[in-house]
Formats: sequence, C-alpha cells, structure tokens
Amino acid sequence: MKGKVVIVTGANAGIGKATAARLADLGATVVLACRCKERGEAALSELSCVNGRCFDLMALDLADQGSIRAFAEAFTKKYGRLDVLINNAGILGRHRAETKQGFEMSFEVNYLGAFLLTMLLLPLLEKSGQGRVVMTTSVAHGWGDVRLNDLNYTRGYNRFAAYGHSKLCCLLFTRALAEKLRARSSRVTVNAVHPGIVATDIVVNRANGRFQWVARLMKILFMTSDEGAKTNVYLASEPTLHDVSGEYFYRCKIEPSSAESRNLASANRLYDTSLRLCGLDDPLKS
Repeated sequence: MKGKVVIVTGANAGIGKATAARLADLGATVVLACRCKERGEAALSELSCVNGRCFDLMALDLADQGSIRAFAEAFTKKYGRLDVLINNAGILGRHRAETKQGFEMSFEVNYLGAFLLTMLLLPLLEKSGQGRVVMTTSVAHGWGDVRLNDLNYTRGYNRFAAYGHSKLCCLLFTRALAEKLRARSSRVTVNAVHPGIVATDIVVNRANGRFQWVARLMKILFMTSDEGAKTNVYLASEPTLHDVSGEYFYRCKIEPSSAESRNLASANRLYDTSLRLCGLDDPLKS
C-alpha cells in the first residue's frame, strides 16, 4: 500500500480506527474522515504514536449532504488522487430521526451519504491504477426487502429493521455500481463486507452515555475491532482482487447474500432514485 491514498469514514473508533491503523502500517496515507472533531483528534493522536504511519484528519458528517460535498471538494483540492474509499461509518438509531435534508437518519448515514461520497469521488478513483470502493454492510441486510416506495421508513419504523434496510441498500448499490463500472471497462472495483458481529460502541448513546454496559458485554462475547477490520484491509490491499467486483465478503471470502440483495432490477432502481435524492447527474451514463 506504499504511496496509496485511502479514505476511511468513521475512523475515530471501532472497526474504522482498526482499519486505518492496519492500512497505515502497510504504508498507505490514510485520511480519517470523522464527524466529531474532538473524537477525531483523539484518534489521530493515538494512531500517530506508531512511527512511520501517515494520517490526515478531515471533517465529514454523513448526515449532511453539504458536509459531504465540502469534504469531497476539499479532499480533491488537497490530494487530487484516491486509491481506496472505505465507507465504514454507520449508526444504529434508537428513535426515528431525520437529517438536515429530511432523510431518515440511518438511511442517510449508513447508505445515502456513502452513495453521494462515492459518486463525488469516483473521478479520482478512476484516475488510480486500480481504484477500490469498500462498502460496509451486515448480515442484517437479509432481514427484509428494499422499501423503494418508502426509503425514509415513514411507516412501521423499527430501529433494527431500519438498520438492516440501510445495509441492504449498501449491498444493492454495490451490485449496481459494479455492473455499471464493468460495462465501461473501468478499473475501479466495488465490494461489500460484513465485518462480523463486532464489539464496538455503536450501541452507546453519544449524548448521555446510556447502554455502555451493553458495549462492555459485547466485548466479552463478540469479535474485536481488529478482527472485524481484517476483511476491510483485505479488500483494500489484496493484489489478487484487482478484477473482483460486486461481491459480498465475510472473513476474507466471498459469501452468498440474500435473494433481494442480488436483484439487479431493484439495485438499478435504487441507484437511479439515489441520484435524484442527491441531486446528481449520472456520471456513468454513456
């Protein structure tokens, strides 16, 4: 990974921080894309304690499309190139909430924000020798079908169902984008990863610290962040994956996913709808 530039979203904690550390150890320049300045600076300080690592910290709030556009513009001006984008950041909402642009929070942060960021940075990825996109999804993608007529989950909201829905959208986007890139003989690949059941702080309420006991219990029962980061690192760095795209990985191996996640018609409908929701023209349209 020497000489390569990598973005890891949500890199201030958990799987994102572990992924950033490992890729920096492999020689990459890693941009920590974080919403919270204080937590981002704390992670940067901790990660930089190891000699030879190269990091940068940039502000990114995936719940605000203005922030996403500002990040993409600032990153392009500063670096002008990108080899790997790891869309790692995610939330598990507790109550239904809406973002600044009026989207259901988990749909925006876990999926639509990553979609917008990917599409804005795609020109830089295509300039790379072999650009790669890694989409973090989950086994939860199999909990239901894509709600193309109610993507914002205005009906029958349940936080776990909404989370699973957002992860299904990530996997459908992976399928659609891979097909479109393949059709234009692009060297960019996009793959999805289920990191496993990892003990992270995703369950903790950032505002009041509630559910810390759940996070402590998870650390006893489930995988560590370092273990959960392994497949991210594999997809970002493994040379033999240069032409593998549109797949779903778990423990560094291609795994089957739900029937709905393989529905290319649904994937393309979601892709077109997402362009409209983000106010984008299709950069891959021939």
